[in-house]
Amino acid sequence: MLEFLPIVIQDPFESYRPFPNHPTNLFAAHWHEIVGSAIFYFAIQAMVKPLATRILGKTYTSLQDRTRVDFDIHIVSMIQCIVSIVLTFYHFNNPHWQNRSNDPVNSLLGSTPFGSMVGAVSAGYFVWDIWVCVYNFDIFGMGFLLHGGAALFGMVCTLIPYCQPWTASFLAFELSTPFVNLNWFASRMPQGTFSDKFVIINGLLLMVVFFFIRIIWGFYAIAQLAIDMTYSLDQINKLIPATLLVLNFGLDVLNVFWFYKMVRIARKKASKGSGSVNKKSD
Repeated sequence: MLEFLPIVIQDPFESYRPFPNHPTNLFAAHWHEIVGSAIFYFAIQAMVKPLATRILGKTYTSLQDRTRVDFDIHIVSMIQCIVSIVLTFYHFNNPHWQNRSNDPVNSLLGSTPFGSMVGAVSAGYFVWDIWVCVYNFDIFGMGFLLHGGAALFGMVCTLIPYCQPWTASFLAFELSTPFVNLNWFASRMPQGTFSDKFVIINGLLLMVVFFFIRIIWGFYAIAQLAIDMTYSLDQINKLIPATLLVLNFGLDVLNVFWFYKMVRIARKKASKGSGSVNKKSD
């Protein structure tokens, strides 16, 4: 089914690890990628304000303080989702995941250097994400903090290793993130920054991709993951798969809630649009 995708096994950043020379576990082998990834996203966040001020001028500086913080974070999120989509493309053909019907044990316990790198780089992002949610708790609240914590737990588990071959199937959720971010920019930036046609098309794509990737695929993937978990329960602390299932199911339910809110907002905008058309025709 995914034969057209490349099969990548080696970690391109392994040689940049300063120490240890002979790691005894995946955390020791890939700690530098967690740290490097976190530093990368902190650096991106630090650069957004001066660059946005220079490029956008008053369009950016006139935003309220809370909105500017949110703007900076959505820029980082946009870069992260691009990174995740690229990693997903190269990791989806992981041999352990592709062979899961014949070897479900290694679809959970198998690992590759590249797969470990994907988990480490993603973990670094969620370290940044949690820090942002804690530092700006008044803006993002407990919901986003719990989301970041759940995602970080899942990425750390890939370095046990556990569920590493499944990483791409859940990073695929990021396919909807570009549309989410563009929708945010369209709704917060001054009127006229984005055309009405662009906003409508992006909104429709957001709802379609979000529904199929985060809800349909999300619930299907967690069901298949639960089935695979039954084959290796005797080889792992049962608290780990139980926690992963609960957290992932909770995130799927949260996605349903967010989709419900999208539908409500879309219906409100549609009713306002039809109302204005009716007034013009009266």
